[in-house]
Amino acid sequence: MRFTDSPVVELPVGGAVLTFQQDNGSMHVGTSVWPCSLVLVKFVDRWLPRPSAAPDPNPYADLLRFPGKRAVELGAGCGPAGLGLFLLGLDVVLTDIAPVMPALRRNLKRNRSALPRAPKHAQLYWNNSEQIRALRPPFDLVIAADVVYMEDSAAQLVSAMEALVADDGAILLGYQLRSPEAHQVFWELCHRTFPVIEKVPHEDLHPDYAYEETDVYIFRKRK
Repeated sequence: MRFTDSPVVELPVGGAVLTFQQDNGSMHVGTSVWPCSLVLVKFVDRWLPRPSAAPDPNPYADLLRFPGKRAVELGAGCGPAGLGLFLLGLDVVLTDIAPVMPALRRNLKRNRSALPRAPKHAQLYWNNSEQIRALRPPFDLVIAADVVYMEDSAAQLVSAMEALVADDGAILLGYQLRSPEAHQVFWELCHRTFPVIEKVPHEDLHPDYAYEETDVYIFRKRK
């Protein structure tokens, strides 16, 4: 992979700065850093419950209270969402398909000094039930960002989300329309599968990462 030909992306989070090398010339979209992962991390960074925070109402406090929670990220790519959330205290396993794993491992190594320990990572194809079982679901949180871009994989993605998330868990999704066909399939299946779909108001996103075309959603299996 030709990482040196593409710009390095910086992500300030939790008092540190993570950096990600990417290969924008690759045929695999997972070797590029897409904006939804950055938006998702900065949303969490803004609302993460902190002992020193002012006692103002935090509508996301229960969702983002990470101690004791297990999480898995689907389509981790170069790793910005998973590593950013790991740095903020979430015990998350980063997953992606085999051709993208070299990019993920490269950035895990690149950012190792900024992390409290090395996060877990695993190969996962969304339609591979054995790989899903090997992750030992259910998880309290399923993380995904910029993963809806192919019509053929949209159903597999929703099925994997359903299989991995606990009945009382939640899915955090960073979303931007990439393909009208994939968009239609994905959202039709999501509305059938998840009774609760909440779109985070744009004013709740981090002000420096509130891109007009990018949204954060919270899915739940239970009302």
